[in-house]
Amino acid sequence: MIVRQRFSLSQRLLVGLLIVSFAYWAVIAWLTIRDSINETYEIFDAHLAQTALALLRVTDPDDGDHHEIPTGGAPPLLEEISSQWLHLPERIVGVGPASGTPDGRNIAAAPVATGSAKVGSIRSLHREYGQKLRYQVWDGEGHLLSRSINAPTAVMSAQDKFSESVDKDGQVWRYFGVWDRHHHFRVLVAESHDVRNQLIRSISLHLVSPLVLGLPVLFLLLWLSINRGLRPLGALAREIGKRKSDNLTLLNADSAPEEARPMVLALNDLLLRMTHTLENERLFTANAAHELRTPLAAIQAHLHTAYTADGKTERLRVLDQVQRSVERGIRLVSQLLALARLDPEQALPDVRPVSLGEMAEAVCADMAPMALQRDQNLELQVESDLPTLPGNADMLSMLLGNLLDNAIHYTPRGGHIGVDVRRSTAGFLMEVSDDGPGIPAAQRQQVFDRFYRIAGQDQPGTGLGLAICQRIAELHNARINLTEGPGGRGLAARVSFKGL
Repeated sequence: MIVRQRFSLSQRLLVGLLIVSFAYWAVIAWLTIRDSINETYEIFDAHLAQTALALLRVTDPDDGDHHEIPTGGAPPLLEEISSQWLHLPERIVGVGPASGTPDGRNIAAAPVATGSAKVGSIRSLHREYGQKLRYQVWDGEGHLLSRSINAPTAVMSAQDKFSESVDKDGQVWRYFGVWDRHHHFRVLVAESHDVRNQLIRSISLHLVSPLVLGLPVLFLLLWLSINRGLRPLGALAREIGKRKSDNLTLLNADSAPEEARPMVLALNDLLLRMTHTLENERLFTANAAHELRTPLAAIQAHLHTAYTADGKTERLRVLDQVQRSVERGIRLVSQLLALARLDPEQALPDVRPVSLGEMAEAVCADMAPMALQRDQNLELQVESDLPTLPGNADMLSMLLGNLLDNAIHYTPRGGHIGVDVRRSTAGFLMEVSDDGPGIPAAQRQQVFDRFYRIAGQDQPGTGLGLAICQRIAELHNARINLTEGPGGRGLAARVSFKGL
């Protein structure tokens, strides 16, 4: 058998909050990195364009044409270019081909006169960054006038403005090309994507690092907060655990948290129902003990009389009384057992389609000999073509049997008892009527209480028959009412069943 591991409420909350927090951070980090990549590319492109335009202005000081810079602003000065490009001070030359091959493409550009200390400082500060940057200066006839040390002699890109390509080493380069106003010079500046990727990796690392370092702290804070928030539930559990089995006092719902209040109110409702059930059981036990004591005391008295009886006739008379007391005790115990089986709040067992007409015929056939002994007229009327009713046949037979038993016992000799099963406006109606003494209207509701008997009754009984009938009717979603019998005489017990 596989036992599934059960997680506590605090563990579920902690895991859920961690998942939500991590998902939220991941989305925010992804959006931030995406925006950072876009901003980084825009900044680097603007820097690339500004550098090319500044280099063009240095190469051709007479060029007064206005070139659009993607991010706006004026081109930087030569000193700014010199501080950003490693080999620029050494490669900037005047107008005209550089010395070298006849076509001017393989050149060794003349160095610009600059202080050796300044150039060394530039190299030391920007050596690594300068390896990722290249530039070329071409004239209108396709001669290479100047280039950086790491730039090739061949044209890096034939396209103007921005373009990209991959070199033989698999490295991606970003280019920006621009011509002067007279179309005499073309400046081409290139930057490796490694520079951008390095910055993007740095940004991503700075975004991820706080999460990695903060997860343990977040885990601890969430755990402490959840435990603190669930303390009232722990206090409630301890309060319930300390109670004795007979302590059914209601819990204080006002002191419970808002989220736990429905559970506390549900527990209080359960405690009320348990209190009501235990009180009914206590009354039931007390009444049952009282009712059983009467026939047992009578049996004991009759047996004592039988022992002291002088003649056989007297002894037989006493034993006959003992027999009646035993029968009463057996009847009482049987009804107590039946009521105990019906009393718990449970669903109707063994539900099957029941024909009320056939059931009534069977019960009347069983009770007919008892009515004949008392010279009573038992009449059964069943409407034809009645549909079946979902229910428990044994319980419905017990209900009708108890009503008939009461009618037979309380109807005088020669009286009339009627059983009528028919359709009604709401469904079905089963009625047992007699012309006996009846029950006063003020007591017709009280007779359904357990062990309740009308004062002055000379018929033996336990006061449980109608209580059993009412419980069976409730289980079948039916109602039982007591009214006057036919002609205003006797009693009529009507059981109304709801239709399908």
